[in-house]
Amino acid sequence: MTGVADFKKVLGRFYEETLGIYVHVPFCRARCRFCAFYMESLREDRVQAFMDGLAQELRLYASDLELHKMPVQTIYFGGGTPTALAPRQLACILNDIRYWFAVEEDAEISIEAHPGTVSPAGLETLRQSGFTRLSVGAQSFDQNELRDLGGRAFGAAVRQAVSWARSAGFTNISLDLMYGFPRQSIESWQRTLDEALALSPAHLSCYAYTLEEGSPFHREMMQGKGSAPDQEFQLILEDEAVNRLVAAGFERYEISNYCRAGYECRHNMRYWHVLPYLGLGPSARSSLGHVRFGNVADLESYADFVKKGTLPLDEVTSLSPDQVDREHIVWGLRMLSGVPVRMTAIEQKTPLLQAIRQLGEQGLLQMEKQGRVRLTDLGMRFVDTVAVALL
Repeated sequence: MTGVADFKKVLGRFYEETLGIYVHVPFCRARCRFCAFYMESLREDRVQAFMDGLAQELRLYASDLELHKMPVQTIYFGGGTPTALAPRQLACILNDIRYWFAVEEDAEISIEAHPGTVSPAGLETLRQSGFTRLSVGAQSFDQNELRDLGGRAFGAAVRQAVSWARSAGFTNISLDLMYGFPRQSIESWQRTLDEALALSPAHLSCYAYTLEEGSPFHREMMQGKGSAPDQEFQLILEDEAVNRLVAAGFERYEISNYCRAGYECRHNMRYWHVLPYLGLGPSARSSLGHVRFGNVADLESYADFVKKGTLPLDEVTSLSPDQVDREHIVWGLRMLSGVPVRMTAIEQKTPLLQAIRQLGEQGLLQMEKQGRVRLTDLGMRFVDTVAVALL
């Protein structure tokens, strides 16, 4: 773990003008079979330990590290299941953030929601307390698939949650969908996309299923009861999503994300542009200047450390200028608009730009006249290969 004074030395001085804040709420009522994130079962004593620890962690960063001077442009509550907490508890956390940090008036304040954990009154409380964006975890609209995924609400609950959210005043509503998991078909994916579009969301995230180590699906595969994702089949489903969503008026602005005009997720844009963000809560990750760090993935340890005035960190990495440049390019390439890269004859001698040239020769990257580099259609299919080559 790291004392505040020691961490100040590692962090040094950085001159970014704004900040994003991520709050990791580790509670779930049940674990989905594809999930390997750190989570805790919902118990009153654990929730209180989390609330108390979060209040202490906010003070450490805002006051002792003086991050309160940085205007906060985005706040994102993720998990876990943030809406497993009571709406008044979520409102209390948001009020604490506002107390310790300079949250801008037009800040984007997002919260992930499980459809089975929301109510009309609860959504009204969230909206009135200042949340501006709701991300509803639908994953699928096929009941058999939802049973296979575990822990999911059926389509009727998703439709009800979206209706309640609109009545509460939410206009920025996103749906999370997943494709390419076991026993999914092209036809069921088409129906899921159509059901999602019928709800007229402002934003859609379509994530390819990945077999995460530690997840129930992964354990089943190790026992010979499951199989790895079929990547060729996933590409077919991805093409289906692109075609249907673009035809419906959505812009694909990032590999997995689509939106109506003006509804890009501003918080996630910070990740892709490598802008500073502060992660709060057990297992949360942060990025400030050249330093990447993460909290312990254990609620009891997390609460004990912050109570003692010690940062609850289990990992701190300082990046070199070259590593920072590479990170900017790798994350920025997830945006379909690409990233600006100068490639003069002198600069092309650097290993990084030589790697960019080689990827271009392989048809994975495309250099545009404006000096931007972006993934080609082929590159989007092999984005992990591109990332490994650049890092």
